[in-house]
Amino acid sequence: MWRSRYISGPAIYFLSLAVMLTLFFELWRLMMLIMLDEASSGVPLSVLARSFAEGARFDFAIASYIALPLYLLGVIPTIEISRRRWSRRLHFILLGLVTAVVFFLHLVDIPFYEFFNARLNGTALLWTDTPGFMISMVWDSYPVIGYLLLYAVIVVFFLYLMRALARKIFDKGTPTPVWINLCWLPLVALVLFIGARGRLEEKAPLRWGVAYFSSYDFANQLALNPTFTFLHDAVYNASHQSRTRELMDEISTADDEAITRGLLGLPPDPKSERIVRPVRFEHQNDDPPNVIVVIMESFGSTRIGALEHRWPHDLSPCFDSISERGWLFTNFYSNGMHTYTGLFCTLFGYPHLIGKMLLKQVVGRNHFYGLPQILHERGYATSFFTTHDPHFDNMQGFMRANGVEHVFSLFDYDPFEKLSTLGVPDHVMFERAVKELSAKNDRPFFATLLTGSNHGPWIVPDEPFERIPDTLDEAPRLNAFKYSDWALGQFLSRIEDDPAFANTLVLVTADNGVPWRARTDLDLTQFQVPLLMYNTDWPDTAGQRIDQLGSQMDIVSTVMGMVGLDYDDYTFGSDLLDSTGGGERFVHLSEWQKIGFIQGDHYHIDRLYGPSSLYNLDDPTVDRADSLALFGDKMRRNGRAIFTTAYRNAHRPL
Repeated sequence: MWRSRYISGPAIYFLSLAVMLTLFFELWRLMMLIMLDEASSGVPLSVLARSFAEGARFDFAIASYIALPLYLLGVIPTIEISRRRWSRRLHFILLGLVTAVVFFLHLVDIPFYEFFNARLNGTALLWTDTPGFMISMVWDSYPVIGYLLLYAVIVVFFLYLMRALARKIFDKGTPTPVWINLCWLPLVALVLFIGARGRLEEKAPLRWGVAYFSSYDFANQLALNPTFTFLHDAVYNASHQSRTRELMDEISTADDEAITRGLLGLPPDPKSERIVRPVRFEHQNDDPPNVIVVIMESFGSTRIGALEHRWPHDLSPCFDSISERGWLFTNFYSNGMHTYTGLFCTLFGYPHLIGKMLLKQVVGRNHFYGLPQILHERGYATSFFTTHDPHFDNMQGFMRANGVEHVFSLFDYDPFEKLSTLGVPDHVMFERAVKELSAKNDRPFFATLLTGSNHGPWIVPDEPFERIPDTLDEAPRLNAFKYSDWALGQFLSRIEDDPAFANTLVLVTADNGVPWRARTDLDLTQFQVPLLMYNTDWPDTAGQRIDQLGSQMDIVSTVMGMVGLDYDDYTFGSDLLDSTGGGERFVHLSEWQKIGFIQGDHYHIDRLYGPSSLYNLDDPTVDRADSLALFGDKMRRNGRAIFTTAYRNAHRPL
């Protein structure tokens, strides 16, 4: 009971609500720190303590966004919360709903960070059109019941405390006079407005980049509030086309296309509508090979023995054996962190672009001239194989609109062979591919094979591969990796012995890498993937290891160089085997309003709403953005030029 006649009960209650929400957000931050303790290894306690202090700004911002409208509703004289019980009941219904949603975002944020090395953001919105698929995958992959029980306890405890506070303030004594409430209104509204804005500076409100206060990435990201990061992208997604154009206009310059052309070894062309390189061979290949591109799910280099192997287990014996007979690229990266980016960047030679995924955009229809369309126009039969629902991420629609004749997916297998949300096991998909492709003996074929078993829920069939002991914590994930390697080995053995696959160029890569003790956002371990090339007709000689810098964007140009047929190259990559093409070798990475750019021995991270970082590739622990400022600015400009030019090309007709 508030006895002072000059103290507004509603003002005290709603300010207390903002403070209480902030404290509970800090509690969620503590839970994240505890549950992801390995990620904080090596971070000084003083830095972690500052994460909580910096995080309080983001927490109070979200708390203020919640408290301010509830406060304004609660002091309206006709429904004032301290005078009417029904008004308090309505308040607690609204507060309960908002709290349930916001705390749920904090709950989801913990496994999201564990998987993506990033706080909850707009990428979680990419699969809202397939909720059943995603719910089933999450249910099978994580201890959902335990998470939900923890969530329920925290929600109930918070509402209990706020209910007790409301009773103490409102249930006894004389309600605060209306004129006192109205006198407090401007002050409380101002406090909550400033809190929601997060900053006093007039030019810009609180941005997520403010959280980057140290050289420790986990500490920086720990300071963020997942409701803040998620809602930023949710609002952005609601008007993604106009907002994306605004962002592109904000970061672009008149020199972007010239810079991009210079990086690609092209002369300036002020009249060009779209970047294109006519590629002509002195002699056309009279016997072009079949082409198979195998995109392995999460088959990152950090788990491959022949590459960046960092596990005390032999996880890739089949791939390692195959690499001894082909060309293994040891300095190769994905351009994004998701399966859809792996497909898009690999087959169409573009960087990962911001906004709604291009596979789902209507603008994507017939706008991309990648391997399926190029080879289809040259008489190839084109196919796409996957293990699961073909409409997930709009894969089938996009592929069929861009040169793929036949899609084989979940509905083409025996229903009893479905093992999990991700459909049939990899080896079943591989067997179907062998059957279908071996029948295409009247013309060359191009096929993309996308595996799925090496992903949560990490369920593998009872097949004869050597397993990791179940006593190890990581056994399910590692066994899924080993099984996918085994299935790949079985597939390649089959086609090597089958005359139908004579003169077949095989590329094995991955959609994205597997993070290993990530040191920064856009950590390179998340993007390190293999690229293995070999032809079934090549003699069984010792394989070559090629350290040429490259990425998924380079696969189109490299494959067409091996095929040896004239074509027009609309990609942003280059032939990894051609040393005469000019231009500069680079890798472009992007994810959630961040651009990574590798050139030479350096790696630059451009956070569009935060500070940039610059690292030496051989020492990714020291940020040299300040000591090499001019060079960092050049890297930043190069990365943005590729980004904006690719965006504009993607929205222009061929």
